[in-house]
Amino acid sequence: MKKSTSRHTSRTTTARPTPTVSSSLLKHLPPAQRRSLQRAVVLVGATFGTFLLLSLYSKAHAAGGSYVVDDGGINDPGQCNIDTWYKSGRHHAASGETVLSADCTPTGLPAVQLGADINRSRDDGEHTTMLSPHLKASIFTREDLGLEAAVLTQAHVATDRRHAFDGADVALPLTYTPFEALRLTVSAGWYHAHNDGAPSEGRTWGSGMEYDVLKSLTLVAERFGQQGGDQGWQAGPRLHIGKNLDIDLVAGQHLSGDHDRWFTTGATVRF
Repeated sequence: MKKSTSRHTSRTTTARPTPTVSSSLLKHLPPAQRRSLQRAVVLVGATFGTFLLLSLYSKAHAAGGSYVVDDGGINDPGQCNIDTWYKSGRHHAASGETVLSADCTPTGLPAVQLGADINRSRDDGEHTTMLSPHLKASIFTREDLGLEAAVLTQAHVATDRRHAFDGADVALPLTYTPFEALRLTVSAGWYHAHNDGAPSEGRTWGSGMEYDVLKSLTLVAERFGQQGGDQGWQAGPRLHIGKNLDIDLVAGQHLSGDHDRWFTTGATVRF
């Protein structure tokens, strides 16, 4: 839970080279914004580079996409997934977020899943870019009992703020599979948030359900919350298109504050 391309054109001329549009824009940016943009480009490039190298030795695996409650399993060794989703508020057109996420389990570390998210959000015209590296490690797996447990930890770094560290959290998800088509998850954890210089922390919790209605359709639902913070739910169908692509259609609502509703569209690509 990230690509940048550029095109170069050459031509024969004796005239003095004309600066590119991007370099001209950089020259006119204030020094602080220029440095922030450069740091963001470096972070994005480093993240993509890491997962490109991992993908050379990888197969594919499904992921949780935009859902908040993670499950107790991890990718098999040598497997990866990339997720992307867009979340928009039903009554707040000026707010929304776009996320690109990648996860891989290296063959040399079969019990550890490495990943990172890049989140670009907007709120009333203000934009924030967040980088969230995360690590998920398997605690135990009992196939005979249908149980899987893991520990998930992640940090959040804002690329366009003077105070970059935005928070961290840890969760312990446990998944129970009573029969093949049904997976039930409960999760408990802790979070710390910087909150613009007014730090807060507390417990987090969540529960989730996945039910395979058909080979090509899974229904997903979850309920989540945090101490002193948001509570809410999400649910929707997950469409399996072949073996390499899942499509999520998710509706959700906060159960605290102003009870905002949202809609999310997402995709998981396996390679």
